[in-house]
Amino acid sequence: MEQFFTITRHVIAGILLLLVTAGALSAQRRNTATYKVSGVVSETTVGNTKKALPYASVSLPAYGIAAQTDGQGRFELQNVPAGKTMISIRYIGKVNVDSTITVNSDVTLDLQMQTSDFRLADIQITARPGTGTSGTSSRISRTAIDHLQANSLADVMALLPGGITVNPNLTNAKQINIRSVGSAASDLNAFGTTVMMNGAPMSNNANMQTMSPAVAGATGALAGGASPNAGFDVRGISMNNVESVEVIRGVPGVEYGDVTAGVVIVNTKAGAQPLSVQARVNPNVYQVSANKGMDLGKENGALNLGMDYAYNTNDPVQQYLTYQRFTGRALYSNRFFKILSSTTALDLIYGKDTRKRNPDDQVTKTASSGRDLGFIFNTRGNLSFENLWLRKLDYVARVGLTDKSSYYETQYTAANAPYSMTTVDGTILTNRPGLDAVDAQGNKLNGSDGDKYAVYLPSTYVGRYNIDGKEFNTYFKAATTFFNKIGNTDHRWLVGADFKSDKNYGAGKTFADSTPPYRNLSALNASFRTRAYKDIPALTQFGLFAEENFSANIGGNRLDVTAGVRYDRFSGDRNAISPRINANIELIPGWLSINGAWGQLAKAPSILYLHPENAFFEYVNINELANESIPADQRVLMTTTHVFNTENNDLEIAKNEKAEIGLVLNVKQASLRVTGFRETLKNGYGMDNSLNTFRPVMFNEYTRVAGATSPVYNLTASNRVLASFYTPTNNQVAKTQGLEADLNLGRFKSIRTSFAANGAWMRTETYSNNYTFYDDQSSNAGASRTHVGLYEKGMVKRNDETVVTSLRATHNIPRIGFVITFTTQVIWNDRNWNVFGNDSIPVKYISKDDGEVYDFDPSKSQEPEFKTLLRPVNRATSIKESYPPLLTFNINVTKEVAEYLRVSFFANNMFRHYQITESKRTPGNFVKRGGQFFFGLELSLTL
Repeated sequence: MEQFFTITRHVIAGILLLLVTAGALSAQRRNTATYKVSGVVSETTVGNTKKALPYASVSLPAYGIAAQTDGQGRFELQNVPAGKTMISIRYIGKVNVDSTITVNSDVTLDLQMQTSDFRLADIQITARPGTGTSGTSSRISRTAIDHLQANSLADVMALLPGGITVNPNLTNAKQINIRSVGSAASDLNAFGTTVMMNGAPMSNNANMQTMSPAVAGATGALAGGASPNAGFDVRGISMNNVESVEVIRGVPGVEYGDVTAGVVIVNTKAGAQPLSVQARVNPNVYQVSANKGMDLGKENGALNLGMDYAYNTNDPVQQYLTYQRFTGRALYSNRFFKILSSTTALDLIYGKDTRKRNPDDQVTKTASSGRDLGFIFNTRGNLSFENLWLRKLDYVARVGLTDKSSYYETQYTAANAPYSMTTVDGTILTNRPGLDAVDAQGNKLNGSDGDKYAVYLPSTYVGRYNIDGKEFNTYFKAATTFFNKIGNTDHRWLVGADFKSDKNYGAGKTFADSTPPYRNLSALNASFRTRAYKDIPALTQFGLFAEENFSANIGGNRLDVTAGVRYDRFSGDRNAISPRINANIELIPGWLSINGAWGQLAKAPSILYLHPENAFFEYVNINELANESIPADQRVLMTTTHVFNTENNDLEIAKNEKAEIGLVLNVKQASLRVTGFRETLKNGYGMDNSLNTFRPVMFNEYTRVAGATSPVYNLTASNRVLASFYTPTNNQVAKTQGLEADLNLGRFKSIRTSFAANGAWMRTETYSNNYTFYDDQSSNAGASRTHVGLYEKGMVKRNDETVVTSLRATHNIPRIGFVITFTTQVIWNDRNWNVFGNDSIPVKYISKDDGEVYDFDPSKSQEPEFKTLLRPVNRATSIKESYPPLLTFNINVTKEVAEYLRVSFFANNMFRHYQITESKRTPGNFVKRGGQFFFGLELSLTL
């Protein structure tokens, strides 16, 4: 893989040379003749009678021509060039039709579609390769979703090469990872994964439901839900309302922006369909849903209605941790003026994580809740033109509002700490408003800030804090498709623009000043303050993109090249240019082809990174509250507050460079796809320290002058200390390489069984390209504070590696609608290790005296001033923690009863195999591997 980029670029360069040569040769002869393709789309019903299918989607993808059938199932496509091309038909609940037609004159077609159910011989219950030219992708059908009994979008990812079967539940936030291994890179990858729902992205950019990013760099969501530093929580998408899912793992087309990892395209049900009621149960989840699509008749279109309710409990025995979801959808689709096809949807999404007080917990008495309530308006469509060049105009518009309300309540112990109510830097307050504390010379020591004062928190108290967020997201996109045929070459251009805006109008973080959140022990003197999110500016993105889709036949071999560029302008005068190319050429027509891709992808910083909160610190100057020699009503607490702006004006747009090369081999009904890939994300986002986040402040301490009739104080200590906080950075690096394989042997009629296998080898290296900051400071006392050591950049590099294969054998009896799938999954290799650089001697240090950076002199490492900068060396994690192969068996069974009832059952780890293996890193410790035995049942009624 070391020569991967070089090989890939050479392959693409060769393909582009062929492209130029073919263009020059084909330009010598031009064929501008065009014809009409028309026909009827229907289905065969009981009694072998035909029933027209209105509002079916009919397209010639290579030419950018699309239409929708009318109320009688008729369609008409104008200006179709001569030659062979593929025609695609899509309709809810039907098997997709992808067929090749030859156009030498006007063509009339009679196209019939089959119902997508479990009575098909070639049933699709695995992920099938995508048919587009926009990156390596997999398509997951409705029958595959039903057979799998997926509770969320995350569950269907197990069908992809390298995917691992997980027990379907809604316990925690589900965020999508694509081509990534190891927990260290999961948030980075999920943040760069775009989930497209009906053509528009589901945004997490305005999510601010976190408590302490500036204090401790922590960005986890408060009380459940999506983490602001990761991707959209896909638990909010009801899979029972999804018609198909496509996952682009390779280099996506330039129409997809604000992405670095991959794209998940979700299409929901639209059009007429019978009433379907589904009930599902497993040890964690109870779920019921209903969908109905109504044909409104007389060219009035179709209305599809759906609802879903799910209840999840983390532990069936102790049901104090729960999640509830309710979704509702109304989607209207129609064809207007014979040239405009559109769908318009209104969605309601409700989700709630709840932690009730555990009756057995009498110490912390913890309770929490995280509730999301969202409304989404989405409309999309295409306007077709009967023009030789201009073919169609696609548009998407989305407006969404999500109201998020979270709280966390607990009883703190050992919670003594100062808290000042001010938010003004340098303000000195006491616990007694109106009191003037002076020094021996009569100089006033404290200041004022309205009616605010300082308090010293008790050792034990119940604290509660809330976060109110109101995320308002808008997205608009328009793209025009042009086409021209020159000789044997086809040229399809896509030109468009999109606009995206994310704003949070919430009240933000709130809590009582007398009971603030517990201090963070790792952040000395750090404190919390409330913050209103509605005051934060919106994040805006404007994108322009253009793409050329070139196709040609060279000596009977087909060449396809998709190349384009995207320009994005983000808030804060940040820009990104993203070139991308995908190419495929047949070496042996119908048998063997190779493909290559290269591209750069860019992801904007979210509001969390673009507008971080200020960092607050409290320094106790006087604390007499425990001094019993002073009357209780005369004891003084005085603190100095320091406030620092944590914004990073140098924050860059995160970019990921992706490259891949692969082959496709077809032998009769069998097909093999092998793809090698490499990705490099060099400037991922994170909350981290930097050279600018250690600020020197003067820490003064006073004691009362004995015998004074009023509070008079002498300065007893004055020390320089460093206030340390976190800021948004581009320090995160993730490098992934891997090899994917997907083998489909097809169905053997003699045994009514099909076989499919896929797998992947992946290795991800993650690290911070920043310094590692270290000091041995564990006391709040100013006299004990030290400098901060800087160890070399990229000092520790984490490596995760895995090899996973899945073999699926599907036996089906179409006549009775019976399908059973046995999945044998093997994790052949699962290991991780760290690679250390110079982790014992700092290369520089930040002085506590002036905050400047100086070179570190190793000869002074044992001097008291610098000895505390030497970090203890522990390289135990350099030992490769690896485990033996893990084999699990899963089973999925589906049976249709008559025409109206379907029963599905699954069991994961059906043989209850739990591997016990000893840790190589810490001998004597044993790890239990293998997912929990898990099963579920679903009943589906169709009326």
